[in-house]
Amino acid sequence: MSLPRLVSLAALALLACAGVRAEDKPLSFGVLNQQSPALTAERWNPLLRYLGTRTGTTLQLRMGKTVQDTDAMMGRGEFDFMFTNHNFRSEYLGMGYKTIARWAGEPIHGVIAVAQDSPIQRLEELAGKAVAYPSNDAFAAYAVPQVALDKAGVRVQEVFAGNQEGGLAQLKARRVAAAAVNSRFLALYMEREKVRFRPIWESAAYPDLAVIVHPRVSREVVAKMRAALLGMKKDPAAAEILARAKSRGFDPACEKDYEGVRHIYKAIGQ
Repeated sequence: MSLPRLVSLAALALLACAGVRAEDKPLSFGVLNQQSPALTAERWNPLLRYLGTRTGTTLQLRMGKTVQDTDAMMGRGEFDFMFTNHNFRSEYLGMGYKTIARWAGEPIHGVIAVAQDSPIQRLEELAGKAVAYPSNDAFAAYAVPQVALDKAGVRVQEVFAGNQEGGLAQLKARRVAAAAVNSRFLALYMEREKVRFRPIWESAAYPDLAVIVHPRVSREVVAKMRAALLGMKKDPAAAEILARAKSRGFDPACEKDYEGVRHIYKAIGQ
């Protein structure tokens, strides 16, 4: 099913479930391209229906066909809310987006993984070999490992797979020697695909992706959204939704929490 069709169906479902008038203008909720549009919709539509019901707001899932398209939409201010960490790149700092929550659970790590039976044990052994990345805009799956490879003096053949799912699919098919990914997504992919990969490098910890809000959204709506996000973990009505999304809900977060993310982006010139 095409992305526009998925988004249209999502909008209709949200209108029906959130109990709002069809003529009310929905608020856009952007989601970074970590998975295919179909898997993104499968995960996020139930979350947005829940949040819409709790806030009395119609929320419409939106994303571009590629990471670059989604980032460009963010740069044009097309999202009212968004789930990302690309806003911490220097080119977006003047947009005024504010962090209101983050994906709950353990911090994420940048990981470079190989096939379970690969002879590769160290970063230095990747020299000259093909390594899959989602895109050169990614944080944990590109910027963080790139800093480590630069420090080690290792040059690899960069293969951009569009998203983290695509990068791991390339590794699963043995088209690349390794793949860069964030630790949470690696665990989810291995569980879903029943495949094992072996990390040969792991970074320091960083906060998981944030929910951010555009400055045009009213304080009242922002307060309701933050309360709904943070309340999911203790709401029995959200338990099944979170379980299907493989999520622990959302934790409080602020701009200061992402200073390390900004530092890494600056280190690679972003």
